Amino acid sequence: MKQITLGCLIALMMAAATAVKAQQTAGGAFTHNPDELPCLTQADYDYYNDVVTQNTALLEAQGLRAYQPGLSSEIIAFDWPVAQASGFEYNSTWAISNYVDHDDTTGALEDWNCGVRTYDTSSGYDHKGLDIYLWPFTWTQVDQEQTEVVAAASGQIVFKNDGAFDMNCDFNSQQWNAVYVEHSDGSMAWYGHMKNGSLTPKNVGDMVTAGEKLGIVASSGNSTGPHLHFEVYDVNGDLIDPYVGPCNPTTTTSWWANQKDYLNTGINAVLTHTDIPDFGSCPAIETTHIANSFQPGDTVWFFGYYRDQRSGTSALCEVITPSGAVFSSWTRDFANDYYSSWWGRSRVLSSEEGTWRFSVSYNGDTVTHEFDVAELSVDESSLLQLSAYPNPTTHSTQITTTLPIANYKIYDLTGKIIAQKTGINNIEATVDLSSVSPGMYFLHAKALDSDQSIGVKLLKE
Repeated sequence: MKQITLGCLIALMMAAATAVKAQQTAGGAFTHNPDELPCLTQADYDYYNDVVTQNTALLEAQGLRAYQPGLSSEIIAFDWPVAQASGFEYNSTWAISNYVDHDDTTGALEDWNCGVRTYDTSSGYDHKGLDIYLWPFTWTQVDQEQTEVVAAASGQIVFKNDGAFDMNCDFNSQQWNAVYVEHSDGSMAWYGHMKNGSLTPKNVGDMVTAGEKLGIVASSGNSTGPHLHFEVYDVNGDLIDPYVGPCNPTTTTSWWANQKDYLNTGINAVLTHTDIPDFGSCPAIETTHIANSFQPGDTVWFFGYYRDQRSGTSALCEVITPSGAVFSSWTRDFANDYYSSWWGRSRVLSSEEGTWRFSVSYNGDTVTHEFDVAELSVDESSLLQLSAYPNPTTHSTQITTTLPIANYKIYDLTGKIIAQKTGINNIEATVDLSSVSPGMYFLHAKALDSDQSIGVKLLKE
């Protein structure tokens, strides 16, 4: 009797532990540029303005300057200056950290909407641009070249700088990778902090069209993390804040084709994971633990990634089985205002196989993510299987295997080994293709504890 009672007690304890694990929660806020470092110093401004003046003068002397300042009455209307690259599926990849500071008093702040979503420094710097940072998984996005900087309006390149280090996390004296574009009305837009080697092949004097790729968002120059600094000047060289608002003295009309709300509340991504993501520290690439294939009984972490989270609001989260039944549903109530945040919980899957859905509804928008659940046979569970995402890729891809792998080799179409990595001893690895030419390649991975191996085709774009 004592043995039966003890056995029942152990069973109850195990069931309770499983229930607790099934309902674990995690999440928090993400802050870009917490130290509020200046994107540009006065020396930077002096240097860049001088170079732009020299470039435009040279273009004019050569008869190559596309626009004559003050001669056009065309009204410029900007499109949004960042866009998600093809092959990726986030709902959105960015959030806003800072607007232009219109209060010249050190320590006093005022953005275009009379708020304080901006910053200045004790040295007298007032933030002069729009900062658009990557979210979620900022460094993974940079590594995979997920978010592009695109021309907000058509124009002529009058400055371009590439080759600068692009993984900065603190104040420094380095230049940024940037493109400056002059428009038909004589105004000019600065696009800064881009990724080394990612800039358009076009040069000073060449024309770009609205929406054309200029580079990849990164962290070159004075930067504490990956973001685009977008700064605008009119034909007279006066700073323009493109937002129309009650506390913006630089314009009475919006320079945006479609001006976004001051608080652009929404969902950036809805994802499934094998474990809680590890965001690491700048500039380490995050360990995302993203996965889309599971087995019945697996513990899955369901996360929503939000921008401009507002206190007093809530998000509805639902996990739907292949048959359409609601497997799990919960409401996340938000008690704080955050520029960006991530919240989720874990659930142990049931035995139902097929394509499941995880949806999050917030601020009038619903984003749905699909994932697969399938039981492996006894033989399949001991087989080495491999997936790669993203594939095709422009820079790198993340491979995930069912068994730990010891190494991998990458071959070109002639059979030549062009890259290899040993000592992996894990089921996840990042494959860097940044140094190889676009084309088809073959990756061959070897299992750690058996003679099994597996290959996959990789396409570098």
